[in-house]
Amino acid sequence: MPDEVVVLSVFRHALNVQIFIKMHRSDYAERQLRVMQQIDEDHTLTQLANAWLNLAVDAKDPETLANLVVCSLHLGKSSSRYLSQLKLTHPEHILVKRASSAEDSFERAVQSVA
Repeated sequence: MPDEVVVLSVFRHALNVQIFIKMHRSDYAERQLRVMQQIDEDHTLTQLANAWLNLAVDAKDPETLANLVVCSLHLGKSSSRYLSQLKLTHPEHILVKRASSAEDSFERAVQSVA
């Protein structure tokens, strides 16, 4: 296949992955991803579509939430939504424990100054 056809095909399948994720049909999105992987597994859009699907399917996974917290902080965006979800669903996660410890230390420091 010519390169242009491959790229257009990967773009089309990536769009389908997004559409199926929005429709909450991860089974169809996974099929499209498999087709993309057969066309070009190393293509950037194939890797991105894989990430989209994993986020859609494993949105409540503790490591996914922890990674979203860290990525949001690095991007300068609010991470409170993801941290709240992590606190509610996985209160024993190391990131939750460390955040709580830091909050407690901050409160003690504020009390000692006040």
